[in-house]
Amino acid sequence: MYRLPRPNMAVNDPRVSDGTRSRRFQMWNTWDIATTESPEHIVEWIGEVARSARGGRLKNLVLSCHGTAGRLELGQGFSAENAYLFNQLNGLVQKIWLPGCLVAKGHTGQVFCAAMAIGIGGYVVAPTEKQCDRASDVPYDMMTSFEGEILCFGPDGDISWRGQNPSLQVEGGACIPVPD
Repeated sequence: MYRLPRPNMAVNDPRVSDGTRSRRFQMWNTWDIATTESPEHIVEWIGEVARSARGGRLKNLVLSCHGTAGRLELGQGFSAENAYLFNQLNGLVQKIWLPGCLVAKGHTGQVFCAAMAIGIGGYVVAPTEKQCDRASDVPYDMMTSFEGEILCFGPDGDISWRGQNPSLQVEGGACIPVPD
């Protein structure tokens, strides 16, 4: 796990669940949204929280939801079609963490993450592989580790760094290493 400096914010979608519990990040500001929340309202509220934070911006923002290549299932959803909404957060968010599966996978995922990074004038960190988090409350100010390849997009939209952790898969309810 990573400790994320404050001021930080988590936006949690309730669909990240095992049927009984949801994966829930807890930050200085935590917002558990409804699945009907519009992308426009999500971005507007993040902006309000950022402006009210010490220093007038967030150091870290975690958007916890299911993902696919270039898509976040956060409220009504985000994709390349509405990634421009993140332009409203320019200078208000230093780094966005996307723990959803596959968000940065392939050309579609990379274009989406790059658009978000350019929009905020900061960094976006996202995985290219399926993630294997257990549904639970994550300790305050903590970000879970990623499985597989991780990409970080910089303010210019380019990949500023990449990392590689072991790849995992779910088998019998447990996360196990992917065989070679």
